Amino acid sequence: MSGLRVRGLRAGYGAAQVVHGIDLEAGPGEVAVLLGPNGAGKTTVLRALSGLVRARGSVSMDGVPLLGRSPDEIARLGVAHVTQEDGTFAPLTVEENLRVAARARPRPRRGVSEDVARVFSHFPVLQAHVTQPAGTLSGGEQRLLALGRALMARPRLLLLDEPTRALAPAAGARLFRTLHSINRHEGTTMIIVEHSVAAVLEVAHRMYAMESGRITGLRTRQRW
Repeated sequence: MSGLRVRGLRAGYGAAQVVHGIDLEAGPGEVAVLLGPNGAGKTTVLRALSGLVRARGSVSMDGVPLLGRSPDEIARLGVAHVTQEDGTFAPLTVEENLRVAARARPRPRRGVSEDVARVFSHFPVLQAHVTQPAGTLSGGEQRLLALGRALMARPRLLLLDEPTRALAPAAGARLFRTLHSINRHEGTTMIIVEHSVAAVLEVAHRMYAMESGRITGLRTRQRW
C-alpha cells in the first residue's frame, strides 16, 4: 500500500519512551485522525513522522523511508507539519510569510502567485489582512496562516496537530470544511490530531484511538 505506512513506531524524549510500538496508515488521499486524551502520545507521533523526535520502527511515504532523516529532508520529500506551537515571521506581512514558505518546495519559484491565491481562496480572512504584519494577527488568524504556509509547500502529506486550537467553534467548523475540500480536490493525505470525534466525522477516512502511547482502537469510514 502506498501513502503513509507506519509499523512498530516507538518514540520519546531522552530516556522516556512515549509511543510504544504503534501501527497506523493512511492511503493516498486519505485522512487519518488520532483521537485521545492529553498525554496519550498523539503529538509525539506527529513529531516522530516529521523527524522532530528520536524514533524507531518503520515509517514510509509512498515507499520512501522517513525515519533517520532530518526534518529538512523529510520536508523536501513532501511532508508538512503544522505544530501546536507553529508561529509565523511576525514582522513580515501575511503575503510575505506565504511567499517565504514556498522556498521549502523543490521548485520554489514556480507558481508562487497562483498558490498564494489558492491559500487566500481557502482562507479569505488572510486575504483581508494581506499587507498586515503577521505578529498583529489574532491567535486564530495566526493558526490559519501557519496552515497556509504549510500548503505553500505543496505537501503530499500534511500533519496537523490540533488545527482548531485558538479558533472559535464556528471558525473551527469552517476550517474542517476547508480541510475536507482540500483533501477531496487536491488529494492531500493528512494525519490530524484532534480531541472531538464530532469535529472530524466528515473529513476522516480512519480514526485511531490512542491511550498511554498505544493504539487502542480503529474505525474506518465504513463503520460509522
